[in-house]
Amino acid sequence: MGLEISTAGDVYSYGVILLEMITGRRPTDGPFEGGLSLRGLVEAVLPRDVCEILDGGLVVVVPPHHDPG
Repeated sequence: MGLEISTAGDVYSYGVILLEMITGRRPTDGPFEGGLSLRGLVEAVLPRDVCEILDGGLVVVVPPHHDPG
């Protein structure tokens, strides 16, 4: 990605923002030094362990619905 404005750059940036919102982490956080990236972290756990990377504020535990009928 250079200094040129492009649709591809916008899509990439949007994807990074979505990953930040879903994981509650920023690509500049400490754990992402030394070659590890936010994208790499997400790719490593999908689709099996997605709950490991979700921001806890996004997860709501809903008790099972009981139908008295």
